[in-house]
Amino acid sequence: MGIFSKGRKNSSTIAKDRLQLLLISDRVSCSPQTMVMLKNDMIKAAGKYVPIDSPNVTICFHQSPPVLTASIPLKSRLNTIW
Repeated sequence: MGIFSKGRKNSSTIAKDRLQLLLISDRVSCSPQTMVMLKNDMIKAAGKYVPIDSPNVTICFHQSPPVLTASIPLKSRLNTIW
């Protein structure tokens, strides 16, 4: 459920993402703004130690058992010499 992923989207995808964000925020008893702040804080914290591919970060909430899952992809190193 990529509710926080960025990219070029059409209006139906944007509306679907907004509805998912609203439903998830209601389930975990926090506002959509709080969820966005949570995502930004997680990116900032991880970014202190490793380069993060911010536009592709996704956060998912699961009900049973209650679990928060974050997928935080790292930026690839194209110029790495082995």
